[in-house]
Amino acid sequence: MLPALAAALALAAPASTAGWDGVYSYTYDGGRTAGGSPILVTWRLTLKDGTCQFHGEGFQTLETLICDTQASPEGLTVRFLRYPPPAAGNRFGVQTYKPGAPLFVLSRSDGRLLTRWTGFVPDEGATRSPAPFFKKVR
Repeated sequence: MLPALAAALALAAPASTAGWDGVYSYTYDGGRTAGGSPILVTWRLTLKDGTCQFHGEGFQTLETLICDTQASPEGLTVRFLRYPPPAAGNRFGVQTYKPGAPLFVLSRSDGRLLTRWTGFVPDEGATRSPAPFFKKVR
């Protein structure tokens, strides 16, 4: 094979999702309500054997999304696939995301796990720049 063709094919080939399997967690701390109740929401991303589930639970939040991933040299893009059957939308019946819509990108830099929010933003104040939100817990 010609060297230029081999290099082009290597660039075009999708990066592997190997090494990303595990459970990742991020807890949003929104402070306290006027009555003193904590405003906490824990988001859990589970990646195992090619499956992807994104689940949020906590203050006024209970949501599960079935997702898929796409690896690239920049990291791992987590994309919305569908709501769990038989749901056609979130718990209110609303279709917040379209299939294939990117939710966020995970990347590794200097031993840190970084998140860049794209279509999903856990709270109004979250930066879209890569920052250490998620931690691998398993």
